[in-house]
Amino acid sequence: MNLFAAAIPGPANVHIETFGCTANVGDTLRMRAIMKTAGHKIVEAREADIVIVNTCTVTKRTELNVLKRIKELKEQGKEVVVAGCMAAAQPELVKSILGEDVTMVTPLDIRDSEEQEFECELDFELDFDGVIAVIPIAMGCVGRCTYCIVKQARGDLRSYAADKLCKAVKSAVERGAKEIRITAQDCSAYGWDGFGINYPKLPELLELLTAVEGDFRIRVGMMNPFTVIRILDELLDAFESEKIFNFFHVPVQSGSDKVLGDMRRNYKAADFGEIVKTIRKRFKYSTICTDFIIGFPSETEEDFGSSLNLLKTVKPEKVNITRFSPRPGTEASKQKDLVEREKKRRSRIFSDVYHRLAFAKNTELVGKELPVLVMEKGKKGGVIGRDASYRTIVIKRDLPLGAACEVRVTDAKGTYLVGEVQK
Repeated sequence: MNLFAAAIPGPANVHIETFGCTANVGDTLRMRAIMKTAGHKIVEAREADIVIVNTCTVTKRTELNVLKRIKELKEQGKEVVVAGCMAAAQPELVKSILGEDVTMVTPLDIRDSEEQEFECELDFELDFDGVIAVIPIAMGCVGRCTYCIVKQARGDLRSYAADKLCKAVKSAVERGAKEIRITAQDCSAYGWDGFGINYPKLPELLELLTAVEGDFRIRVGMMNPFTVIRILDELLDAFESEKIFNFFHVPVQSGSDKVLGDMRRNYKAADFGEIVKTIRKRFKYSTICTDFIIGFPSETEEDFGSSLNLLKTVKPEKVNITRFSPRPGTEASKQKDLVEREKKRRSRIFSDVYHRLAFAKNTELVGKELPVLVMEKGKKGGVIGRDASYRTIVIKRDLPLGAACEVRVTDAKGTYLVGEVQK
């Protein structure tokens, strides 16, 4: 029996809240499906008997936000179940708020019983709203980054069987999904842990997934430079499919080889540069998304300058910037941390440069006509669409989700474009 289902008696009114990455969103969709199958009703928080908080603890700020929410729910008299990375990596912290009897669910607990043997059959249907489905292709990673607490929560790489992933995509598409977000801690490591026909590498997996019948597109999640560079040519062959967004999330974390070594990232800054150069040569119109950690304990002013120079040289379309925060149980947490004001200063400089670069790139697209898929309703009305490279385009019209249209870009912002539908 599924351990997650067994942990929550019912039937009951259940609400699930999600913090963190796309992998956590995928876990939430899995939990929703399991809850419905077990006879529970998914409701808003105010109506819930039980609130499941799917936690993230990747940074100190996220940890504090999660703990604040858990305390609020406790004060409201809700029965709180804590799921996700905090339940796996920091169970004592959870117990300090909710007591020893709190129900906790680790990422592994929501897998089926046969998956506990790491067969990873993933024989399930996801529950999702709208036209976006999130499908995890693996759990864990092959890295040993010195700053990362997620390794404690999700462990070593366990890839899910390709035939089951194809069935999951087929099921989602049949139920109306137009965008399939495949996710993992490191998508380009897929299959490194397996042998035989059920565990191809990522390029072969993408060929299998795009062969599924239907009108949909795949957004590939995070791929670390250390693993992506080993399959780059074959990967870009797979990305030639019209069913895959030309979106490449490759987190570099630092432009300093010394800091990358201290982080134990297993590549050099030049490797990242070569990856980007190769992608852009093959796909002129694409989105490079990357991540930088600012203020790692061993980062000097010179190292920070190297990161800044890499940013200016590569000019990624999208950058996630995180100030370093020591996480318990990690090697980096034992090093002397930089003072917070210095990390803030560097982060502010870095952010300013990135936003200028991003705005300039987006401005170049004003006047262009782009094919767009409508994916989400806008928070302030209208809809949000995605072009072939997964750029965000705000359309100030009510259009049906999943609709395809031609859009002329009329305005550029730092993080998105504004467009008008062409007749």
